Amino acid sequence: MSSADKFILAIDLGTSGPKVALLSVQGELIGSEFEETPVLLPPGGGAEQSPQVWWDAIETAGKRLLAKGLISNDDIVAIASTSQWSGTVAVDREGDAIGNAIIWMDSRGAPYIHKLMDGPLKVEGYALTKLIKWIRLKGGAPGNSGKDPLAHILYLQDVQPEIYQRAYKFLEPIDYIGLRLTGQFAASFNSITLNWMTDNRDIENVTYHDGLIKLSGIDRAKLPDLKPANAILGHIHPDVARAWGLRETVQVLMGSPDVHSAAVGSGAVRDFEPHLYIGTSGWMTCHVPFKKTDLFHNLAALPSAIPGRYLLTNEQECAGGCLQYLRNNVIFPQDELSQGERPANAYQLLDQIAERTSAGSDN
Repeated sequence: MSSADKFILAIDLGTSGPKVALLSVQGELIGSEFEETPVLLPPGGGAEQSPQVWWDAIETAGKRLLAKGLISNDDIVAIASTSQWSGTVAVDREGDAIGNAIIWMDSRGAPYIHKLMDGPLKVEGYALTKLIKWIRLKGGAPGNSGKDPLAHILYLQDVQPEIYQRAYKFLEPIDYIGLRLTGQFAASFNSITLNWMTDNRDIENVTYHDGLIKLSGIDRAKLPDLKPANAILGHIHPDVARAWGLRETVQVLMGSPDVHSAAVGSGAVRDFEPHLYIGTSGWMTCHVPFKKTDLFHNLAALPSAIPGRYLLTNEQECAGGCLQYLRNNVIFPQDELSQGERPANAYQLLDQIAERTSAGSDN
């Protein structure tokens, strides 16, 4: 079998739902499918999704794609994943999710970060001594918005202690997908970043730092072991292989969260080459060969998907998500007062409106 006969199954778990695609090892897109998943918005700044709904949607999209017969399933040699970042899935020892995932939009952990970072001589809302320690080791510090996994875990520890106590591991969404695919509990050097408990000074060997773990107040045993983003997590779980009609020899890669994957996928892989991404959120990034922090502009270089390189990132939390809000709440609301069904081509209709509108929208 030549390399041209081999294919990769790719999974991208976005906030709006998973996309599953088939690609040749040369990068040629063979086909793809998408399945939408809902976002739940509990009061007080909550944002959650069901991990089981994620997995069901991945299976639905994946099986639908494979059923097209675009290639022989026997020629699929690997599965690579990417996913929304900065989320928290509590799982038990069997790998089952305990309750909903807390996703990147959830800000209920903000008070716990404020308390954690409190102290004398504050800079930008952070106690100076704590800030210096975090920046020296990590390159950044927990966000005051409370939307990082560290904030999620502290929130569960205080408000839902039964979930915290039952949790065997706290995983990022991408690492939960890896768990479902292989049965292995692990996180990559870059997926774990926003837990803010690793030492990033040696980019080839990112490790947990005992001092940051102690400062955070999280049980180390509840954190997954770490691997490089380009490592092999394991072979596909036999049950998944049978359900999807794949060989049990298929290898599953660790993969990277969406920010890191998009940076590579954009082609901007050389140092200092920027790319702009617009999805549910939006960001601008570039790879750099060093660890550096600009506190006053909220910029930090953190572990990237490329071995030996850091990623400089700045993010805007609502981009394409504004279109979804516009569709669901303004133009095509669905409630007891609305009439008819929301059109399937709602976004295409918005495109047509935009095409008819002059630049600047007449002020």
